[in-house]
Order: sequence, then C-alpha cells, then structure tokens
Amino acid sequence: MEWMHLLPESTGDLLVLLLQLVVALALVGWAYNRGFRPTERGPVLRLLLLLPAFGLALLVRHIHSELWQPVLIAGAVIIAGFFSRSGNGRGMGVPLMMIAALLGLQLMLSAIALTVVAVLVYLFSPVKKR
Repeated sequence: MEWMHLLPESTGDLLVLLLQLVVALALVGWAYNRGFRPTERGPVLRLLLLLPAFGLALLVRHIHSELWQPVLIAGAVIIAGFFSRSGNGRGMGVPLMMIAALLGLQLMLSAIALTVVAVLVYLFSPVKKR
C-alpha cells in the first residue's frame, strides 16, 4: 500500500485498541440491553462511553509511572461511577472503564475475563437491580 507511509508508526496499534474496545462495548451493551423492552433499549455502541474509555486506555498505555497509572484508573472509574448513575441503576461506565484500563495495560486475558463477567452479570441480573 503506497499511502501507509503517511500514517504514524503506532496507528495500527491504536486501531487494534479501538477495535478491542468497540467489541467489548458491543458485547456488554448487548447484554445490558437484553432485559429492557425494545422501546427502553439504548444503543449498543455508546459513543459517550467509547471516547473516554479509549482516552483512558491511551493514557494508561503511554504513561509509565507507577504512581500516575493507578491514580488515572481510579479517577476514571470514580467519574464513570458518578456519570453511570441513572434512574434505573448503574450503567455500563464502570465495567467499561475497567476493561479499557486493562486493555491499556495490555492485560488482554484479564480484559477478556472482565468482559465475560460483565456480560454474564448483565444477562442474569434483573433490570430493576441495575
């Protein structure tokens, strides 16, 4: 491909990270929407969740300080917890931020395990408890 020299070196890594987050968000979003009526369901891919999660994953990936990585992750999870609170309970923000942090730290197996756990929790929990 003749145009590949125009992209920065790590563009492929960024696209793979974005694709991993999109897949995780799609799976968790699908499981989250399963218990709602069709008129109450939200979109499966929520851009307002994907963008901060992608930003967190990029920050965690590029900051290698043993002090700032946990501070960033904790701050993002706390902020996601505040914003995920809705009228019917917790949303998908907290698990997605935790998955993004694991993907940013390149802990793929842990991110996959957390995605599976989040999907199972949303599939088997009643809507009123969310």
